[in-house]
Amino acid sequence: MDYAITAATTTVNDLLAAAGASAEGLKAVWISYPTATFVTPDHFGETIEVGDGTLRTYDDKSCMADALLAVVNELRMATECTCTFGHEGGYQIATILTDICSKKGKPGDLALMRDLAPVMTSQAICGEGRAIGRAVSQALDAFGPEIEGHITKKVCVAGACKAFQTYHILVSKCTGCGKCLKACDDDAILGKPKFVHVIVQKNCVQCNKCLEACPEGAVVTAGATKPKTPPKPIPVRRKK
Repeated sequence: MDYAITAATTTVNDLLAAAGASAEGLKAVWISYPTATFVTPDHFGETIEVGDGTLRTYDDKSCMADALLAVVNELRMATECTCTFGHEGGYQIATILTDICSKKGKPGDLALMRDLAPVMTSQAICGEGRAIGRAVSQALDAFGPEIEGHITKKVCVAGACKAFQTYHILVSKCTGCGKCLKACDDDAILGKPKFVHVIVQKNCVQCNKCLEACPEGAVVTAGATKPKTPPKPIPVRRKK
């Protein structure tokens, strides 16, 4: 969630209080340019200089890879600088993060960003380019394992990146009506009348049609934590 802030020497705790927001459950905040910094809860009480801008909060439902991508893109769009490190560096960082959030990340991506970010911080001509470098370094230091998990474990722990979401049919709610089966155009659902249907994950293209078609709310999406479902259709356990 975003909150407007004005120039001051203050703390994140004071900014949150002024905005009527709670620090409870937050894993970070982003203070927009020109401050341009991520702050984690252990530093919420420290005094910082902030300019007019926005305070953005992140909780356990926020993916920090996606959050960093949004910050990088905002900073890129805010500058007209064409210097190598500001413009080209920002483009390369955004491309890497887009791949990571799209389940296309590669093993060396984090190392490449760790190498590029401090160079951008020191060498970019524009303030936004330097801010991108700082933001990337801060995010990787604070949330490296979470971001790396997108690559090594193929999982978004927050369940926020659509590419990592999976669709499942709950045994406790499915009535075997077949509406999800008819809605699927990709042969990704197994089932027959009065049997709990099952989604074949390798065939699912995440089109959302099955979820929209189910009148019982039996089709759900999941992130890192998956519901227990049978490997093949089983007799329905509930009545319509």
